[in-house]
Amino acid sequence: YSAAAAICRRALGSSIGTSRGEGARSAYYASCHPLNHYRWRPVNLRRMTSSTSDNKNAPKSSVERSVCPSTGTPLLTPAGLLFEHASIMSPRTSSDNTNDDELECLLPKDDDNFTEHVKPPESNFFFIPQVKLHDGDGSQRKRVLVLCTGGTLTMAPCPENGGALSPVPGALTDFMKSMLELSNEKMPDVVVHEYCPLLDSSDMGPPDWQVIARDIKANYLHFDGFVVLMGTDTMAYTATALSFMLENLGKPVVFTGSQIPIAEPHSDARQNLIMSLIFAARESPISEVTIFFHDRLIRACRAQKVNAGELHAFDSPNIPPLATTGIAIKENDHLILPPARGVLRVHTRMDTRLLALRLVPGFDDQILRHTIQAGAESGSLRALVLQLYGTGNAPAVKEDFINCLKIATDLGILVVASTQCHRGSVMMGHYATGKALERAGVVSSNDMTLEAISCKIAYLMGRGDLTKDEIGDLMCVSMRGEVTHSDALPPPPFSSTFQRASRKGRHYY
Repeated sequence: YSAAAAICRRALGSSIGTSRGEGARSAYYASCHPLNHYRWRPVNLRRMTSSTSDNKNAPKSSVERSVCPSTGTPLLTPAGLLFEHASIMSPRTSSDNTNDDELECLLPKDDDNFTEHVKPPESNFFFIPQVKLHDGDGSQRKRVLVLCTGGTLTMAPCPENGGALSPVPGALTDFMKSMLELSNEKMPDVVVHEYCPLLDSSDMGPPDWQVIARDIKANYLHFDGFVVLMGTDTMAYTATALSFMLENLGKPVVFTGSQIPIAEPHSDARQNLIMSLIFAARESPISEVTIFFHDRLIRACRAQKVNAGELHAFDSPNIPPLATTGIAIKENDHLILPPARGVLRVHTRMDTRLLALRLVPGFDDQILRHTIQAGAESGSLRALVLQLYGTGNAPAVKEDFINCLKIATDLGILVVASTQCHRGSVMMGHYATGKALERAGVVSSNDMTLEAISCKIAYLMGRGDLTKDEIGDLMCVSMRGEVTHSDALPPPPFSSTFQRASRKGRHYY
């Protein structure tokens, strides 16, 4: 165990690499991690499994909740727990009488309550077969866990709802059993879990994000990749939130869905599903939270839904896709983040006490003033996101508006400026109106999407160990590739030749 502990300490030595070429070293640390060599005894192996929420004999998870305590809306229930472990041992140890406390000392410790390290759950039961991924000879196919939350992909006309589309439990599992593509030796072994109840994506929120993050955590060491199927309406928010919640992610997590139900003959679900499985099980994986849709793989925290009526539903406004598909898969290697060098840390607290406002000409300042005062007095407002015009401009001649923002920052509310434009960046300080906002304490968000801004703020406030000023300083710092560094942004209009030349060729993605 001393050798294993030394390997763990080396793996925890640094949290981020400098190039994709360091993947071999990171993979070596991951393969030597003692948790990767557990020996398990499967109790009830099922190749395809739907939600076990209907099984009365299934043990209950400590995080299981069927409705939100505050709103009463239905929530996803955690994945069913199907397997019992025989022992937790390293393959180098011949005795099975190891004390669990000895294993626990090898795991990283965290004094606060805001993060969770990947370690064996306290329950005696586990979801999905807990077996080694590979035997070491390279002959075994990779394994991918598919988590289905619902969405258009699982829907069909429901006579009880007047023919309106409704989720059909078990439809995805039945469809995947009939897919001949999955029997190809180049495809991974697939395990499917359908949550119960299946939800429309518009009904999903932070409690459901926590369920998905916890299920990925519980099965992280036993699958090569993960595919999350859900509706497209809030997919960008969910995927962005997961990218912040899963720190030091070393395996691909691919979100996908469809614009046409899977039961329709011309559905786009088959292609999206197959390509997501391929990206989740590649030999050189893109170990990020991503969204695959139509023909492109997009970084989750850069994605936006831009079209509700065509198959090309998602776009990455300010950076190119990580990969595109056609006859061959073409990767933009310079955009892919370096592999993580630490162990996975799962953050499950998201503080969503924030408000996003889109300004329109002639808006009433008093409404904003009353909202800020009421939110500050009740403690229900900690951050305010303003979608401003162009490069982050607001009516500077309206002194009441600028004073209102100054009052908000003095009351401890973080005020963040974003742009209403689909492409481009906030450039505070270039125009006089931006200078007025800076003096009022407004923070720039550079070229982040609204989805990335809101989820990043919720993640940073949920940590509980950062002040308002520290969160403001981190808004323009790239944590998951969600923002472009200020030095790499395009130069502002009417800039000098020296300014344009000094920024040419700089890329911080």
